[in-house]
Amino acid sequence: MSLDGATAARVRQCGARTRGGASAYLERLVRGDALREAAEQHARWFAEHPDYLTDADDEAAAARGGAA
Repeated sequence: MSLDGATAARVRQCGARTRGGASAYLERLVRGDALREAAEQHARWFAEHPDYLTDADDEAAAARGGAA
């Protein structure tokens, strides 16, 4: 991995305050980025399928033998 000097210095600085050092700091950043991306994908999917929650609630109520 290649980082410019300022970025590498920032990673070292933050890594010094992180258990596990720079590697743990970068891993936390990458995992956080992946989590944000997954949440955005979920939000887009639900926006594209607005009836999903209503349909799921209706199906659950029907499975219980009652109305929603």
